[in-house]
Amino acid sequence: MNWLQLITAFVLFLLGIYLSAFFSGSEIGFYRLSYIRLTIDSHAGDRIAKRLLWFAQHPSYFVATTLVGNNVSNYMITLAIGLLASDAVWMEIVATLLISPIVFVFAELMPKNLYYRAPMTLLRRDSKKFIVFFRLFLVITFPLIWISKLFERFEKSENRTLELVLGRKRLVQVLSHGHQQGLLTDVQNRLIHGLLHTATQPIGDSMIPANRVLGVDDDTSRQETIEYARRYGVSSVAVKCSEAVASWYGYVRVVDLVVSQKPLSALIRKMPRLESSSNKLEALLALRSSGQAYGVVCDGATNLGTISERGLIEQMLRSEQTVVPHIPSSR
Repeated sequence: MNWLQLITAFVLFLLGIYLSAFFSGSEIGFYRLSYIRLTIDSHAGDRIAKRLLWFAQHPSYFVATTLVGNNVSNYMITLAIGLLASDAVWMEIVATLLISPIVFVFAELMPKNLYYRAPMTLLRRDSKKFIVFFRLFLVITFPLIWISKLFERFEKSENRTLELVLGRKRLVQVLSHGHQQGLLTDVQNRLIHGLLHTATQPIGDSMIPANRVLGVDDDTSRQETIEYARRYGVSSVAVKCSEAVASWYGYVRVVDLVVSQKPLSALIRKMPRLESSSNKLEALLALRSSGQAYGVVCDGATNLGTISERGLIEQMLRSEQTVVPHIPSSR
């Protein structure tokens, strides 16, 4: 063995180890990428994120490039071992046994662990390098991609559009991943999970029954209403018709009673009527659109109780579901 052959084998071995580590790690990192973060960064004008997002949307090109790259690197390592042990067959066997642990650790195990732990950072750093290999191997990878697409045509594709629709469990996973990636704050994460878990629940769970609502008749004087609010420590008082029992239809804010000299009847805010079959999200949207803080839950012409916008929002922000008092109930 001459020096030129030894140097060539050594260079081929190091280059093969490097390429194997690069393509093996890139493949693991690709499957660990956050599609949400790539989308947000690409819309913000990040050119590297746009490149990675394109590969995420066309995974066959990425996989084919890493497949060809791994085979090329393995061939280079094999060629290097063959040059080093060209004198005898037993030397080739011994060299293979000695070098295999080095290849496994430095070309497979370590890079895969690194890319698994920091996929975004490492792939962003190596994106230009991967683009070079992608274009270099395109002559070889294009037939592979074409064959894979040909096989896909024989598969049933009626339900392929369903892959674009996020089910509830998948959406929860995406949001959790987004929170881990720092895309959602704690409050935003709690609000989204609250919406997912409480939006479809009936409003009866958050309703104060009509016979427990603290309020006054609509013929009560201003001063009596203020004293009533001070006695129970409330900021709003429900109002009902004096001729009927539990016929709540409006509320009055204590601050309006204090700053205004108008009679109680002129300060009453009418509560929107919400059907008991509505869910919590529908009730919250109805209260927001009406501009009122409280609503009446009814079943046809029968008033069942009251519900508040603030209480619904608090439930959606809480990790544990609890019934939140609205217009205070009687003790």
